[in-house]
Amino acid sequence: MLFNYIILSCCTKFQEDRSTSAVFHLLKGKRSIQTVQDAHIYELNHFYGIYPTLSKHDFEVHVQQLIKNNDLALKGDNTAIVTRKGENWINQEAINVSGCYFHGMEYSRYAPVFWQRLLLMIQTMTNSKRHHFNFIPVIDKTEITDWVRKQYRLWKYDTSLFLNKLYSELFHLLNQFDTTEASIFVDSLTGYNHYGMSSFQIAERYGLEQVDVPLIRTSTIHRMLMLISQNEQHTPLLKHFLQDLTHEAKVTNSANKTKQFMAKGYSAENIASIRQLKLNTIYDHMVEIALYDKAFPLGHYVTPDIQAQIRAAIAAADSYKLKDIKQHVSASISYFQIRLVLATDKITW
Repeated sequence: MLFNYIILSCCTKFQEDRSTSAVFHLLKGKRSIQTVQDAHIYELNHFYGIYPTLSKHDFEVHVQQLIKNNDLALKGDNTAIVTRKGENWINQEAINVSGCYFHGMEYSRYAPVFWQRLLLMIQTMTNSKRHHFNFIPVIDKTEITDWVRKQYRLWKYDTSLFLNKLYSELFHLLNQFDTTEASIFVDSLTGYNHYGMSSFQIAERYGLEQVDVPLIRTSTIHRMLMLISQNEQHTPLLKHFLQDLTHEAKVTNSANKTKQFMAKGYSAENIASIRQLKLNTIYDHMVEIALYDKAFPLGHYVTPDIQAQIRAAIAAADSYKLKDIKQHVSASISYFQIRLVLATDKITW
């Protein structure tokens, strides 16, 4: 089962430093600095945000199943530990998931928008071609419907041309996937007088666990986005579905405002005062910025000597837990300084 494999893989990477809740937040793509930093530090960027629709209940059910099967154990503080049996199972299953492609940190924020635009555009154009305008849209989000409405105005007199071009591009891409992946993708589409299959229906058809279906589809979409970016000349229409999405800033709006003040030479204390925010919130912003900014001025906040002491402490603690690292450094070194070093050292580009 793909979902169980991902849970155990995340717990293995966390090295007993995090609880199962950290895995849940990672898969959901929580925009907290802790979760984003965890993704970088533990080299789990690819899994970040790959399951935004995951419910806490479904997650806990599968965690308990893994515990019952003796693949996973929990310490008293809910820290997750992968058992020897679990490690063996991961190694055995690795070959079965080798074809899955996830690039969550890169695609998680706009892959769902790309997918929803595609779903609604196909439904709209296939119904329009049959002169059927009274249908229930599969997507009911203003930002998606507004975008599709604009595109429809451009193509409504050339529906056949649009559908032929889109079919050709999708056919070209899906030929590069295995039969199950391509079929699940197609079965999810809605057209004239036909609604896409639900995750439950797809699971029944292909003998899959229902919880795995969205993951397989996400893997397909992520790889599709990668192929589109590499072969834009073959997929110009699909590239258009990424309009205004690919250059979206990685840092949050609030962190970006802090970055603008930093660029003007303001201290963290001054920024907190001007923005009327807590100093720790500004520190969070700076750590977030450090994760993505190759030119982050680490030396302004952590001297080379202190950086060396923190790195030695990380090695001595053999852990990325702040509490463990803090025990191996001078009392004068702050958690903020430790977090900055972790953020700048573990960037995965």
